[in-house]
Amino acid sequence: MGLFGDLRKLQQQAKEIDRTWDPAAQMRAGMAQMQHVEQQMRAQTADLELVQTGVPAAATIIGLADTGTRVNLEPLVRISLLVEVADRPPYPVTREVMLPLHASAQAGVGQRVSVLVHPQQPDRVLVRWGVPV
Repeated sequence: MGLFGDLRKLQQQAKEIDRTWDPAAQMRAGMAQMQHVEQQMRAQTADLELVQTGVPAAATIIGLADTGTRVNLEPLVRISLLVEVADRPPYPVTREVMLPLHASAQAGVGQRVSVLVHPQQPDRVLVRWGVPV
């Protein structure tokens, strides 16, 4: 067998790959991943805008769920908040945010967190982990 047997086996493996390889499916999956990354980048840009223009407020965590996504070992969580801005009644907001490891103890239902709220779009909220309320 030796060399020719190995070549035959390699040729059979290549044929199997050709039968199961779907370039269109690979392209669709790649495009979906790119759209997700683009969405995340837009969210980061919006968060940076809130750092400069946001109104400081407080919020109470009323719900917290892990999405199963990790970025640099930090979980992406779906957090529901009851936001309390001066001169407004409290209102609920749900967002997906990164939960830094140092903030894990602060992230629990019933805990209060510091947030920045967009002045014209009150549903745009940036959680400021580790900042006193």
